[in-house]
Amino acid sequence: MTEIDLGVLENGPHANLIRAMARKCYADAGIQAIWVGGSLAAGLGDAYSDVDFRIAVEPGQIDRWTSPDWERYLPIHPYGDSLLRFGEQALLHHFVLADGTIVDFYVQETTTTNPEPNVVILACRNAEFRAALAGFARPAALLVREIDGAVVRQFFVDYWITTHKEMKALARKYDYSPFVGLYLERMALLRAWYMQAVGKDIDARVTLHMLGAMHKGLAGKLTEQQHTILGLPSRTPDETATVIDAIRTEMAGVGRWLADRHGFAYPNELEEVVQRVWNEHKKSLTRR
Repeated sequence: MTEIDLGVLENGPHANLIRAMARKCYADAGIQAIWVGGSLAAGLGDAYSDVDFRIAVEPGQIDRWTSPDWERYLPIHPYGDSLLRFGEQALLHHFVLADGTIVDFYVQETTTTNPEPNVVILACRNAEFRAALAGFARPAALLVREIDGAVVRQFFVDYWITTHKEMKALARKYDYSPFVGLYLERMALLRAWYMQAVGKDIDARVTLHMLGAMHKGLAGKLTEQQHTILGLPSRTPDETATVIDAIRTEMAGVGRWLADRHGFAYPNELEEVVQRVWNEHKKSLTRR
């Protein structure tokens, strides 16, 4: 059997697991290539990182991978398998191994591509496909970017429209729904604070990578009052309204600050409408 080459993964997190998985998988002659992507391939992984394990099979073989015999391909038993299909030529198994490691076991046909920022090829039976694999690597989308006034203005427009919808849940007495709304509001507030503190914008998609970058940018920069706002309770409609008011006050202040420094028109009129209607109805919305 072809020797498995972990390359830069040799001394990294999960090296023994990756090697054992690769050896078991490559014992199946139908598997044409094995590689690793994700944070491990980028050299940014740690003991808690997912193992983004990839294999390629010949065209027409993908369906047999919807429910494989995992004892044949994994050295540790998996639990909680979640299957995702990507068209007719690729699929992904997302599961947790008995030792707690999360694995994304991706299977594709050799005729398709899966671009990602970094690829470490462990084994490949086909020189042509190995060359294609090397071409999978594409630059990652930037998590942190320069502040674009038009983008940030739209961010605040979207915020005021979203927070306006809090009225619906309160009016209909859906008292658990505001917890979801407040999550969205707090994430918007953290992004606004990030722009103010760091002078850069950050990706709006909430991923662990984005949260890591946000933490790095905000570490040690938030005041006690800002931490208090993040931790305000929302056990009752009255408390929920208090949190909404606190976040809106911060968003309005930071929004105007950013607009002044980055030359965009803050949506004053929209904010005024949302706040006016809110204040007109707030007492009735929180009455139970």
